[in-house]
Formats: sequence, structure tokens, C-alpha cells
Amino acid sequence: MKIVELTNILRKENHIYYRREFKADATIEIMEQTRSVPVEFVLEHKPSGAVDVNACITVDLDYPLMPVVALLKTFISEMDKRGALP
Repeated sequence: MKIVELTNILRKENHIYYRREFKADATIEIMEQTRSVPVEFVLEHKPSGAVDVNACITVDLDYPLMPVVALLKTFISEMDKRGALP
């Protein structure tokens, strides 16, 4: 299982400067099948300088969600470090 890419990334309007909210489509490869699923995620900057990532998949996958969400959080964190999020 792996996260292939995030497409159609839209940043939601938010007036809290340390919190960024997004909607996107995640392309996920599970057991040699590729699916595109809608996701929502939030990046929140903590006072310590760390960035907390919360993500959720908005449809049923017929697969355990915990490992998929954990991979999605890691993928989003790496995209943020590279500056690939709007």
C-alpha cells in the first residue's frame, strides 16, 4: 500500500494564521489496485515549531483506515516540507 499523489488540492479560507485546511483527491495504491479518494487535512503549527497533521478520508475504502491515514499524514508532511502545498 502506498500514497501515489495528491491532486486537486484546494486550500479552504481560514482566518487563523497558524492553521491551514485543505481538500484534495488522494491516489492510493492498495493491493495492486489504484483508487482516487477525496480527503481533507489540516496542518496546524504548534508554539514549539512543530507541525501537527490531521487527515481524514471522506469515503469508505473497504480497507482498514488507520494504516492509510498514517501513510497519508506522512505524505502530507513531506509535501509541506518540500513546499508543494499552496
